[in-house]
Amino acid sequence: MAVLINYKFRSICPRPNRVHLLACVCLIAAMRTTAQETLRAHSEILGPGAPFSFPEQVAVGPDKDIYFLDTSLSGIFVRDSRTSTVERLCSTESLRSPSDLSVDAQGQLWILRQNGSKISRLDRKCGIAGEISLTNLALRIANSSFGELIVLNETGPSLFALFSPEGKLLRTFGDRFKYAEEVATNELSDGHIVPDKNGGFYFSFNYPPLIRHYSRAGRLLDEFKPESDVPIAPPNFTVRTIANSVSVSSKYQILVLDMATDDKSRLYLLISGKNKIPALSQGTPKLVVSNSKGHILKTVTLANNYHRVLAGNGMLFLLRNRAPLRLDRYEIF
Repeated sequence: MAVLINYKFRSICPRPNRVHLLACVCLIAAMRTTAQETLRAHSEILGPGAPFSFPEQVAVGPDKDIYFLDTSLSGIFVRDSRTSTVERLCSTESLRSPSDLSVDAQGQLWILRQNGSKISRLDRKCGIAGEISLTNLALRIANSSFGELIVLNETGPSLFALFSPEGKLLRTFGDRFKYAEEVATNELSDGHIVPDKNGGFYFSFNYPPLIRHYSRAGRLLDEFKPESDVPIAPPNFTVRTIANSVSVSSKYQILVLDMATDDKSRLYLLISGKNKIPALSQGTPKLVVSNSKGHILKTVTLANNYHRVLAGNGMLFLLRNRAPLRLDRYEIF
């Protein structure tokens, strides 16, 4: 365990006089405020002994177990919080083309599969305990704090759909940014869903570099661009049709590589700003902590590059999902 910031009164003011005492008291108060935002790091190397090769998606359960979805192996793996061991939970026999996963407050696994056309709820033996057949293809799923299922649509008139825990469609809502090319509209409207504590959620677009905050009822509460000194250029999509095939060339920057939120409504943003391919492959060491309105509370340059960030049970987890694989966890003060 490494403590990033530490302080003692005597090291700051070994012999304070009246003039210096007030300044020292103010300095110590400021440092206490900083210390509340300090993270204690616990490093853990996952490879080469990890049983997976590309844990593209990751989720943390209510029991602090961490679930990894390896899309290249079509398998789900779990890291036991008590033993820190990683084992295969579900194999290709139970899954078909999985692309995203979520864990609800009861520890149930939800899997987006069959190229975004079905959502399955799995039992502890990876059997299908419930299933939702989607009208529109989906890109992402997440469970709200009320146990409802938030779905990011790839196609269809609305950006989001909300389902009850039993699989009943409750409502559709949200507007996507539309571009001249449909492929650009679909790809740039992808992003990350982070549930808040009131049944709503935050959503970050691939482009434009915006974060939206929605209520449980689907009402847009807020929209902001994360504070960053990285200039973001407009996207460039070229679509060519040759005979019966279509060729797509895309170039755009991803500002928010991933995000999470804690029980104090603070957002943790992995900030990149690089073009799509290097952003997704290289990850980023820059972590920004902001309030729910996007105002920066703290900026941290981490010792490693990461691709995924998630928060749960008073802990912050950072995953590097390219070799060398690693999972680091931080205590949130």
